[in-house]
Amino acid sequence: FYILRIGYPVVNIKNNIPLLLATITGNIMSMPFLKLLDIDFPESFVKDFQGPKFGIEGIRKYLGAENRPLLNNMIKPCTGYTPEVGAKLFFEAAAGGVDIIKDDELIGGDREFNKIEDRVKANMEAARKAQEIKGEPTLYACNITDDVSKLKENAMKVINNGGNCIMVDVHGVGYAAVRMLAEDPEITVPILGHSCFNGAFTCSPYQGMSSKVVNKLARLSGCDIYLTQPPYGKFDNTFDNYIINMITSKAKMYDIKPMLPFVGGGVVPGLVPKFMNDAGNDVLLGVGAGIHAHPMGPRAGAIAFRAAIDACMNDVPLREKAKECKELEVAIEKWGIYGEDHSKNLYAI
Repeated sequence: FYILRIGYPVVNIKNNIPLLLATITGNIMSMPFLKLLDIDFPESFVKDFQGPKFGIEGIRKYLGAENRPLLNNMIKPCTGYTPEVGAKLFFEAAAGGVDIIKDDELIGGDREFNKIEDRVKANMEAARKAQEIKGEPTLYACNITDDVSKLKENAMKVINNGGNCIMVDVHGVGYAAVRMLAEDPEITVPILGHSCFNGAFTCSPYQGMSSKVVNKLARLSGCDIYLTQPPYGKFDNTFDNYIINMITSKAKMYDIKPMLPFVGGGVVPGLVPKFMNDAGNDVLLGVGAGIHAHPMGPRAGAIAFRAAIDACMNDVPLREKAKECKELEVAIEKWGIYGEDHSKNLYAI
């Protein structure tokens, strides 16, 4: 194996991510056993990009959550449900303490059974009712993924109907499309970037490009939040790769704001101490079944996670915290605690 470092003149590529990819990962990537490991961006290239509008600090300010890990839930089932069904699940998760609720990646744009305007209105009303209970706002990341020609229209549907966050499948629409949204002054809400499909070109150790490069490009394009997979749940990401992605999201990049790393894929309350040990407090915990499949219901699932976060913030062992929180006790009974049991066992085939 050989590692080569190649320099390209900025003037050849300036202010153009599609051309950057064509230059560095163009026809040559048709050859086997070539992988792009990293890109070092000079300030002369980066200065033309806005990057995240909100970043970690802006999202924390909106939510009023200064220093704890943030909690995400995605509405399940993935697709095929009406806005009314989704809003009921949204309310229960939000009332239990979820900070950011997103659509699944499979329900982007307008669907015949679930229009953007309808689900935004229903979910934002659910967020309002939940705020009366928990005393905290909830961000709703509405999935606007669509043909590029419809992205701005979809984003404005969200904003004009009271929505406060949008989501895009980054690799479906492309980095330049994300940048178009992020740098548009009319789009005044955070962008959650979903990473679906990126494994097709990042997973192989011998081909494609590294997820470190993907994280840099997502941040440069303007994602305020970007999803990465941890090694503890249902995905087989390596620990080193996952930590590099965390660091890349938040590391110094000239004047580009830090991007909130978002971990998802088999996240349960018993993993919260491990995530906080790995990543600190600037992490968004992405939870699907760990909330919706809680034996006591999704509100209890969310309460269990917030209890686990609170326990870790105060150096209290999870089993000790569970003595005063039935929801956490039940979650631990169902899914265990990382270190006592291996979370991979939940996905054994």
